[in-house]
Amino acid sequence: MGDYAVRMQFDIDADPDTVMQALTTPDGVERWWSRPVDGDPGKDGGEFRISFPDVPQPFEFAVERGDRAVAWRTMAFPPWWADTTIRWRVGDPDEGDGTRLVFTHEGFDPTNPIIPVITPAWAQFIFGLKAQVEGRA
Repeated sequence: MGDYAVRMQFDIDADPDTVMQALTTPDGVERWWSRPVDGDPGKDGGEFRISFPDVPQPFEFAVERGDRAVAWRTMAFPPWWADTTIRWRVGDPDEGDGTRLVFTHEGFDPTNPIIPVITPAWAQFIFGLKAQVEGRA
């Protein structure tokens, strides 16, 4: 595992429970990422798989759940993500209502050629998550 990480922070106009539901339920994840989700993306110690069009097999994750946080460790597929971890932390914004979402996809070798591809892709997916939980999607 490498030490390079993609990190992003977003303020979302929705309560923390709504954001956590979008990250920890199959229906929630399907609304902003892809479908179908097989398994439970929010069950501590569990696993889930998510399918993508034109990808030969589902992405596979092991789940670690904390208080207002969830982490998905990539298993064998996809190989360019193997042993990386996607972390979501939900907190209060510095000012006002809503939720601060901190995203990290860590564990990459800094020379991994997928980094320039996944960085804007993650931003696009997270904007979709934001729009979904804010009721704009």
